[in-house]
Amino acid sequence: MIARLLILAFLTWLPLLADAEQDITDVVSTLASALSGNNPQLFMKSLDRDMPGYRQIERDVNALSGDTYIGCSVELISNSGTPAAQTADLDWYMSLKSQQDENLIERRRTKVTIKIEKRGKKWVVTSFSPISIFAPMTAK
Repeated sequence: MIARLLILAFLTWLPLLADAEQDITDVVSTLASALSGNNPQLFMKSLDRDMPGYRQIERDVNALSGDTYIGCSVELISNSGTPAAQTADLDWYMSLKSQQDENLIERRRTKVTIKIEKRGKKWVVTSFSPISIFAPMTAK
């Protein structure tokens, strides 16, 4: 009897776990598409203005978008949390190409951890680390 209850409880939570993964994927896809589409406003719209590092991310993303062609892809490594708040580890890859010097190309790949919270019907990024992935390109 207890085994049946445990199985029933697991089956009840299973769709919530799948939905949580889809929610993270949707948020991350929006972020990556906004960067690749040179749309810093859309990128920033997904972030909580009160999150740590928001102003630095805003400066860096605007600087990158202003003088760099950005290709961005992100893969979900893992996620955990509740139906209202999720934490995810991501494999974040960006290819950057200077708009002024076509020979200046930089590739960045790092593990990123984000936290998202559901606010009404919308998911909002409340934490992003490391924010250094968005630092402007430097000539080498």
